[in-house]
Amino acid sequence: MKLTKKKLIFSGSTIEEYSYDDKPLSYDFTVPEQSRTRSRIVVTDEASKQRKAESQQRSLHRTNSILRRLVNTNAWQWFKKDAVPYPPVFVTFTFKENIQNIKEANKIFSNFIKRLNYAVDENNLLKYVVVIEFQKRGAIHYHTIFFNLKFIKKETLAELWRYGHIKIKAIENVNNVGAYISKYMSKNLADSRLDGLKRYFPSRYLHRPIVIKDHIKATRISKLIPQKFLTKEKDFESSYNGTVGYKQYNLGKKQSIFDILPNLRELL
Repeated sequence: MKLTKKKLIFSGSTIEEYSYDDKPLSYDFTVPEQSRTRSRIVVTDEASKQRKAESQQRSLHRTNSILRRLVNTNAWQWFKKDAVPYPPVFVTFTFKENIQNIKEANKIFSNFIKRLNYAVDENNLLKYVVVIEFQKRGAIHYHTIFFNLKFIKKETLAELWRYGHIKIKAIENVNNVGAYISKYMSKNLADSRLDGLKRYFPSRYLHRPIVIKDHIKATRISKLIPQKFLTKEKDFESSYNGTVGYKQYNLGKKQSIFDILPNLRELL
């Protein structure tokens, strides 16, 4: 097991810095082997129910953070042949019919992606993240952000979808895309109809956030980040690490940490 008082997360144009001055963060520890036999825990008393609810809330918060960082890591980070980045495209796909079966809907959506890939560029597979949501009538719809979708007319996209309406939302002028669309893409993550299922699913080969937990590296790199990019600073209480300091930097929608610190790879 290792300990650190500093952690950095690079997600495209967004940098997050965590300081654990009360109690160091532990990482790289070996998880004991678990028994293959799982027993179902039945929650009975109110205290246990409260602990379960808090645990679920923490889990959903982690899922939302993972989703937000994944979006930020890929927005503006896929490039055309002329080295110009693709603008992220946010599309909602709805069903005309009241389809509520997730397995059925996911199969339909998967086949649609295959048609769209072929129509746009079968040699340049689409990069995207999808979140499932339910309408009031119970029908499933999909919130999707594409990271390398070539220009396509709305009518053509609707014809390829063929199952209902589509809605395209412009997000070209948004710096922190992950935070902006999380209100659309994560509000249904807690829906019990998704228990035991994937609440969101990404395409293959997406860029992943860079996480630095090594205390010496994280401390050295944090001193190099220009303070002019600092957009948020606060402290919060952690049940495991006490008071945790948090800073967020935003570099601008088309930049990454490697644009600001060209020699960073040498420090990683």
